[in-house]
Amino acid sequence: MKQYLFVAVMATFFLYACSRKEEKHEHALPVAYHIKNFAKYSSNCQGDSLQCASFEVSYPEFSGIDTAISLMIKFKIDSAVSAGYSEGLVQTLEQTGNIFIEEYENFIQADSEAIGMGGWYHTTDVTVNIAGDSLVSLTVNTDDYSGGAHPNAAVTFININPRTGKTATLSDFLKPGYQAALTKLGEAIFRRERELADTASFKNNFFDFPDDKFKLNQNYGFTKEGIQFFYNSYEVAPYAAGPTDVVIPYSEIKDWLK
Repeated sequence: MKQYLFVAVMATFFLYACSRKEEKHEHALPVAYHIKNFAKYSSNCQGDSLQCASFEVSYPEFSGIDTAISLMIKFKIDSAVSAGYSEGLVQTLEQTGNIFIEEYENFIQADSEAIGMGGWYHTTDVTVNIAGDSLVSLTVNTDDYSGGAHPNAAVTFININPRTGKTATLSDFLKPGYQAALTKLGEAIFRRERELADTASFKNNFFDFPDDKFKLNQNYGFTKEGIQFFYNSYEVAPYAAGPTDVVIPYSEIKDWLK
C-alpha cells in the first residue's frame, strides 16, 4: 500500500506509474473517467446574448471503481457547486442550476431595467489532477456573477481514496510531525509569491493571519508537481489583493513522504 501512496504523490515516479497501466496488477484499480457537461440557461438567452443567465458545469464521471464511491465523488462535486445556493443542504447540479436561473428571472421581473445591466453566469470546471489506485484529487474552479460590484471566483479541492471512499489527507502521505516543516516551506513560497521580505509583517502588508503568523489552510489538493494550497480572495487578504496559490514541490518534502 505504501508503494501506491508514494507513486500517487511523487512527481518523479508519475510517468513511470502511467507507463505501467497496461500491466496486470491483481490489486490495482482501473480508475478511469470521462468528462460530462451540464448546462442550463434562462428563457431570454438567444445565441451569444450577454443579457441572460447561464449555468454551466464541466466535471468528471468515474468508472472502474465501486459504484458507491463513484456516486460519493459526484456528491462531493454537487456539494462544492451548490455551496451558497442551498442553505447548507447539498443539491444536485440540476437543482442548483434551477435555483440560479430562477433567482435571475425573478430579479429581472422585479426590475425591468436590470436586463440592460448585463447577464448572470455561473461556470464550474472540475479538473482531474490525479486519478490513481490510492488517490483521486480534483480541483473545483468556480467563476460566478449574479450582480454586484464584481464576479466571485473560488478554487476548492476534492481528495478521495478510491478504495475506501474516505477523504485523503496530508497525514495519509506524510510522516508524523510534518506540520512544522511543511508550514515553513509554505511560508517561504507564500512570501515569494507575494514579494514579501522574510521578516516583513503580514499584518502590515494587509494579510490577515492569526497572531501575524503564517498558517497553511485546509484548502489543498495533490498535483503531479506537488501539494497545492490555495488561499481564495477574502480568506487572508482583501478582494483587491486576489488569491494566493502555494505549491510545495514533492522534491522539497521527500524526507517526509511515507
